[in-house]
Amino acid sequence: MNVMKKIIVLLISFIGLIFIDASAQDKVVLLDISHEDKSAYLNVSPDIFNDYRDVVENQLGAKLIMNEDQVIDSDMLEKTDVLILLSSLSTNPVKSTRSSAEINSIVNFVKNGGRVIIFTDEDRRVDIEAFGANEIVRPFGMEFGDDLPGISNVGAISFIGEVIKGRYELPYSGSRELTGGIPISVKDAEGGHLHGAYVQLDNGGKIAAFGETMVGLFIGGVSFQRPGGDPFQWKGKDNKQFMKELIAWTLKD
Repeated sequence: MNVMKKIIVLLISFIGLIFIDASAQDKVVLLDISHEDKSAYLNVSPDIFNDYRDVVENQLGAKLIMNEDQVIDSDMLEKTDVLILLSSLSTNPVKSTRSSAEINSIVNFVKNGGRVIIFTDEDRRVDIEAFGANEIVRPFGMEFGDDLPGISNVGAISFIGEVIKGRYELPYSGSRELTGGIPISVKDAEGGHLHGAYVQLDNGGKIAAFGETMVGLFIGGVSFQRPGGDPFQWKGKDNKQFMKELIAWTLKD
């Protein structure tokens, strides 16, 4: 009898996996890196795009598409379920400026039930106006402010709630102010500044915003050499699990 029960449990689990895959296989996650050269991301996080593909396609069963140089418009978003806007890493020179038409397309996407995750960073990494960040989040009650006092490699901690299921250690080393929304994560240092927040609309639209982009780079736990040759490792051992749960939340109907 015990053997039979185990077989039944395994069959139910297998059927459940098939159902999950079937429900996610038609979902599309669009990763937008159009405001920065692809090589810049690879220089700081060599496995970033492999990590995105592993999480989105292998673990969540959706399809990942990367946008390297196209303007985001309503036609593109009509084929998209989740849009991830990854911050640039250098403001000099600005690769492109987001147009008002592009911003309106993104805002309307959320208002009509779409899902957006937006990562910004300090002024030396992203031109907040050229990126159109506040124009995207303000209609949903959030706002990005000035740079916060810099603290190197302090890390951030997630809140357990609707979006994230665990209290995870995240990378954090410099950020800009973020206000509004429901907190997702907070700087793990004096001041407890907001790291990430979200808003969910009645029609299913969702938007999550972050004042820094390290977690979106999958940079937690990544090691590198300082210019002087000393080894260094970023905090954020739970980076990938956090991103998996964040993207899973946006995919969930």
